[in-house]
Amino acid sequence: MKTLIRNNFRYAALVAAIIFFVIASGSSLTNRPQIDEGMFASPAVNLAEKGFFGTTVLETENSPLTRITERTYWVMPIFLLKSAASFKVFGFSLYAMRLVSILAGLMLIVAGYFIARKLSGSENVASLSAVFLAFDYMVLDTSSQARPDMLCAAFGFSAIAAFLVWRERNFPVAVLLSQTLVVLAGLTHPNGILAFFAVAFLTVYFDFKRIKPKHFGIALIPYLIGGAAFGLYVLQDPQAFKDQFIDNALMGGRLKGFSSPLWGFVREFTERYPHAFGLQANSGGHSGPIFLKGLILIGYLCGILGVLLTKELRGNRNYRALLFLTAIYFVWMALMDGQKQTYYIIHILPFYLIMLAIWTDFLWRKNFLPRPLIALGISGLLLLGAGGMAMRIKQNTYGNYYQPMIAFLKTNATENDLIMGGAELGFGLDFPENLVSDGTFGLYTRKRPRFIVYDSAVENSWLDSKNYVPEFYEYLPRLLREEYKIVYEDAAFKVYERR
Repeated sequence: MKTLIRNNFRYAALVAAIIFFVIASGSSLTNRPQIDEGMFASPAVNLAEKGFFGTTVLETENSPLTRITERTYWVMPIFLLKSAASFKVFGFSLYAMRLVSILAGLMLIVAGYFIARKLSGSENVASLSAVFLAFDYMVLDTSSQARPDMLCAAFGFSAIAAFLVWRERNFPVAVLLSQTLVVLAGLTHPNGILAFFAVAFLTVYFDFKRIKPKHFGIALIPYLIGGAAFGLYVLQDPQAFKDQFIDNALMGGRLKGFSSPLWGFVREFTERYPHAFGLQANSGGHSGPIFLKGLILIGYLCGILGVLLTKELRGNRNYRALLFLTAIYFVWMALMDGQKQTYYIIHILPFYLIMLAIWTDFLWRKNFLPRPLIALGISGLLLLGAGGMAMRIKQNTYGNYYQPMIAFLKTNATENDLIMGGAELGFGLDFPENLVSDGTFGLYTRKRPRFIVYDSAVENSWLDSKNYVPEFYEYLPRLLREEYKIVYEDAAFKVYERR
């Protein structure tokens, strides 16, 4: 009987992973691209099709991003390299690039399964963790975007899983595998440092007495290999690396959490999470009861408080490790990310969902609540995530808004007409030479394009500039009012043509 139940849970996890792939693919095909995705795509498509690793979609005149059209240093390389490989295999498209994140999402689900399995010793908890991950809105959302966040998180949690799975079988192998995955996470995004902290903590927490000098040598191997490979690329143009990477790291107050640590923690609750779960105003062509996503936060909170406040769970040494890891990640994100990017929640989210699975299993086994009520709660949480994504798929902002706007530009713009807008236009226009992504729309270059594409990202950038770049805040509306007229408009885009 127990074997049958265990197998049923495994089948449920497998089915959930398949459903995850279908929903994430649907979102990838129907959600319009964002500006960051276009910026990441530019060097990847250049590498795949032209053999050089430059970012050519950005305005470079008077730019501090030295030689960015020749070499890309402003982000870590692995996601871009994987995207270039996907373009080579499947051809250039938005879905080909997003497929990298979808597959990374599957990798994250598998990692979450093994982390939960090793910490709980329960197939039920492991499978339920995988199901929660597969149906979670933020996991699905991050997996369907062409950004490095999901790949970085997948490498990071795989590092944790590899250490936990192998530490009792073969400790040196555990060290080598986990540290290799940590290096891959770091070469995907700087947030990979979270995985370094996690594996270091787990090593000390579980195996302090087993650590020997040779293990430091084993751990160092991936860093030497990864550092040498990346270092050779950096040494091709150290000045460009310094100008691009440092500029990007400090841009927009990324590290300002250190200047006011307490305020950094407050902003986690007033900015990052409310914005991510629809508790603040949103735009960009999406509509509907977005605020319902906020109910998902209740599930996360139940999991954390359930483990923390239940003596039997809190007293479990493995679960205490999970609580410590969550605290380490939360503190680091509160201090390090001054921009409070919602994308970065993916780096801590699996801990929340594993704890929710632990607490749910505890309630089920102990009969603290009627089992039909627990099943109803689980079903509601899964439907919130999958239903939210289904609603977004139905809205089809790619087909309803993005493609018609691109069709208008293709019909009315010639190859000699300069177009300014977000880098995401490159997916529809195939990154032509006359497309320039200039966040200030000619404020400093004095260039005047024939067409300007205006959307919610431009709107938000303009609103933010009131405090940081007041001259742009005054410049953009005056430019559009005095020199341009609207020639195309839908719920997500406005296209302005010069008079």
